[in-house]
Amino acid sequence: MATTVYVCSNPFTSRHFEVPCSFGVLSMSKQGASHFEREQCPVYAAIQVIEGRWKPMIFRRLGDGALGFGELRRTMPGVTIKVLRQHLRQLEADGVVARSVLYKPALGVRYRLTQHGQTLGPVFETLWAWGRLHLGRGAPAQSVRNGSDKV
Repeated sequence: MATTVYVCSNPFTSRHFEVPCSFGVLSMSKQGASHFEREQCPVYAAIQVIEGRWKPMIFRRLGDGALGFGELRRTMPGVTIKVLRQHLRQLEADGVVARSVLYKPALGVRYRLTQHGQTLGPVFETLWAWGRLHLGRGAPAQSVRNGSDKV
């Protein structure tokens, strides 16, 4: 199948970027991304997998090796059991984390990155490097981005 170019626009700016894609050329309107277009955009698909307050930290912890649920939770102070379980299930459904049930010596589970999940390593390294640059340039305070500093 021939590879074509998919034009994916940022709905918040006038910028767009082109991504090689095998399903045809799609472009987004100036009003923003439609549900279908967002569903088909490779960038949105990638962000959907890694978005979440705790997911980058989960990837970092599992990047060092398999961990049990309790071990993982202890390395992430502040995360609730419910949220950690929810994020792990989402990552498992996306095929980037694998869950193994242990029967001996005691019942438990272990989580590890799958081979597909390990391919996200360079993505996180790039995001980390960009984040350092962004923080170094005096990025706006969280309250400004959230609009909570209203006068």
